[in-house]
Amino acid sequence: MGGGARGLAHIGVLQALDHAGLTPGAIAGTSMGALVGALYAAGIRPQEIADLTINFPYGSLIDRKLLARRPQTMQRFFERHMLRTTTDRFLRTLGVEREDRTEALLGRIVNSLKIEDLHIPFACNAVDVVEGRSIVFTRGSLRRALRATIAFPLVFDPIRNGSQWLVDGGILNNVPTDLARQLGAGKLVLPDIHRPVQRISVSSIRTPFHLMSRLSNIVLTRAAESRLEQADFVYRIEVDFATFDFSQARRIIDKGRRVTEKNLTAIRELVTG
Repeated sequence: MGGGARGLAHIGVLQALDHAGLTPGAIAGTSMGALVGALYAAGIRPQEIADLTINFPYGSLIDRKLLARRPQTMQRFFERHMLRTTTDRFLRTLGVEREDRTEALLGRIVNSLKIEDLHIPFACNAVDVVEGRSIVFTRGSLRRALRATIAFPLVFDPIRNGSQWLVDGGILNNVPTDLARQLGAGKLVLPDIHRPVQRISVSSIRTPFHLMSRLSNIVLTRAAESRLEQADFVYRIEVDFATFDFSQARRIIDKGRRVTEKNLTAIRELVTG
């Protein structure tokens, strides 16, 4: 699943599986889940992924003018990035940035790897806003596919891929069980990190960023809940952190690991039965 910072729980999932000697035969993911799964499929060990995530220079993705303001939390960091100015964020022309910092950073991690060359069969998805449909990546540039699947609207610009204009895959399919089946998964294990929709106070929606986060939470939650039954085994990881609160990376990863360890017996029985 995707889920921003909550998706880091998948690193803990892989730590527990790796320690238990269980290696997925295929991995399908969207957004942050795709990023974590792709790094593992590329042969990077879970602890290395954890170290990379905890020490990741999130500030390099953000407008450098904001770095001097020292926001109190990573969530506030992304809020300020999104709300640079109303004119800049909402009225500027898309696709004219001098450089794509996000894709450049991904390139430094995965280099020129192609999806078909990964150690484990892998698939991820994005949404083409031109045609209004899901796009599936099973071949081609890994960094381009990852840049597309994590393109959360209004935080990261869409990425152009030929005639396609791609954004975060979780918008239409945040639980890509169908992609895992297409890869040949016979037994499908799904760590459930989605955040159920709960009533919030009106005062908590103060900015367009808050509104966007709330709307995405509603859309992603409904989409996730309708697909959970498509997996053979689902176990819940309660990760009650804000979507962009990457300052809690270590705690989120640890939660994913501990909950997965408690479910190892059931997972092993499923895949060996």
